[in-house]
Amino acid sequence: MTKAKLFVVAFLMIGVLCCVGCGKNKGYKAVTGKVTMGGSPVDGATLTFYNQDQTGEGGGCKTGADGTYSATSSGATEGGVGLMPGEYKVTIAKYADDKDPDQEAFEKGEITYDELQERKAKAGAYAKGTQYELLTPEKFKLPNTTPLSVTVTSDPKSNVFDFNLDE
Repeated sequence: MTKAKLFVVAFLMIGVLCCVGCGKNKGYKAVTGKVTMGGSPVDGATLTFYNQDQTGEGGGCKTGADGTYSATSSGATEGGVGLMPGEYKVTIAKYADDKDPDQEAFEKGEITYDELQERKAKAGAYAKGTQYELLTPEKFKLPNTTPLSVTVTSDPKSNVFDFNLDE
């Protein structure tokens, strides 16, 4: 076997060995629940889970139309969901879906692409960005002000966390 073929075979073997454990969950636990406000589900809210261990990773997700969520972290591989057991601070924020009026006019066919670009150029590179209205209470938005915290355990039945955002 030539050195080149031996190198290729060795490289492939290393790749196979590295991938042997890729499909394993490595301790991540499913974390689910529902977010409500005023008795109604909150659609499109962003949840962020901040690991309080400082050595662990956090996670996040968005709520669906029915207010349910399934949190995940970048390290979770099995099923794409889960957080490591531990203590987490939880932030929740939902913003109004404000749109750029020029972009909306273009999407409706009211102006051409060239007109859209002219309007953007006229506004300038440093034009003030849209300030989106926060629709959830302010106190839930930041890790240092949120009263929400959870403990993720090894028992999947214990990792269902519903949040009511009424103040």
